[in-house]
Amino acid sequence: MTGTILSYRQIDPVKLQCKIDLKKLLPAPKQRERFNKKWNNFLESDPCNKDLFELKGDRLKYQSEQLIPSKSDDRLPLLLVLGNPASHSVKEGMFFSFEGDKKEHRFWKIMRTSRVLDLPIESHLSVKEQNHRRKKFLLELKYETPFRVGLCVFISIPSSASKDYSGVAGIQKLIGAKAMKELEKEETRRVIECAKKFLTPNGIAVAFQKNAWNALRSKGDPEYKLTLAKEGKLNGRFKEMMNIPLFGVPPTRLSGPCSRVFRKLLKGYNLP
Repeated sequence: MTGTILSYRQIDPVKLQCKIDLKKLLPAPKQRERFNKKWNNFLESDPCNKDLFELKGDRLKYQSEQLIPSKSDDRLPLLLVLGNPASHSVKEGMFFSFEGDKKEHRFWKIMRTSRVLDLPIESHLSVKEQNHRRKKFLLELKYETPFRVGLCVFISIPSSASKDYSGVAGIQKLIGAKAMKELEKEETRRVIECAKKFLTPNGIAVAFQKNAWNALRSKGDPEYKLTLAKEGKLNGRFKEMMNIPLFGVPPTRLSGPCSRVFRKLLKGYNLP
């Protein structure tokens, strides 16, 4: 698909190929100058970035991630909308490939403890093999849960999982607040397009991040506050899809509250 600023296409079951027109995203000379000054530091903030990004003139090309199973069954579709990808996970070819010293990422523990998605623990396998198996289970729907699970990110640009340019805040640091608002409009259209394909005629969406919730909620739904997320009070309707419930949960870094609220919000949907 092609927008004014952002274009993207799925190049394998998990990877997106994206392009941003920097002339349109950063139209003011001062905006582009600030970006240019920060670019090398951003690129060097994660050793995987050099394999994911290509900057030529006004075109920024990069790899991102989205996992929407093409297989279908009678389970309710559940779209999990995360913040932005970690660079190392995009390179590995699987969401939340690992954290720290190649340990299982807390996201998979949250899925397991909430009982929303219980993929087998296979700690005897290498990180690469575990990621391959998780991807296979998700694409082939080989898991026990009331839901058919899809994963997408709200901001498609990857960044380091830690250090100076981590997360969505790291992307805003790179491009600036004004450009971030413009990018969010494009990313919102991308996520809505994904949701309309995956969640039609019915389903549920869950936002794990502040920007994602605020952009995807419908008019009249509460604005994101961490206190509301922790209390399980971010309940709304997905933008342009009023029949689809949208829930907001605490970020994955708060694994205990995230798991508890996630389970609480989805308990009415036949969770074991």
